[in-house]
Amino acid sequence: MARAATLWLCALGACALLLGGCGSSDDADKNGASSKVTDNIASFKFVPKDVKLKAGGTITWTNQDKAPHTATSEPGAPAEFDTGRLELGQTKSIKLDKPGKYPYFCEFHRFMTGTVEVVE
Repeated sequence: MARAATLWLCALGACALLLGGCGSSDDADKNGASSKVTDNIASFKFVPKDVKLKAGGTITWTNQDKAPHTATSEPGAPAEFDTGRLELGQTKSIKLDKPGKYPYFCEFHRFMTGTVEVVE
């Protein structure tokens, strides 16, 4: 019985560690904006789909899919960005200085969308 409880607690701890690193940063302000954000590309989705970033901060996308992906800003965003083609395991970081909403998509899979909100 004690062994089962120990295994259960270990599993919960592992889940907490994994979830704690998804799309988050340890310097988030009261509005949830961070100066460094990680956004994973997994199962043909941006995870998380929407993030808040402090002006001058950096967002990093990591492709965890076997298919190639991009994170490309929509026309009309406050500033344009494009990660270029990301293969499995590749990452790309973009620094965004100008406040506003930056909707983006994957050039290969147009149904994949997300938004970076840059705040002061």
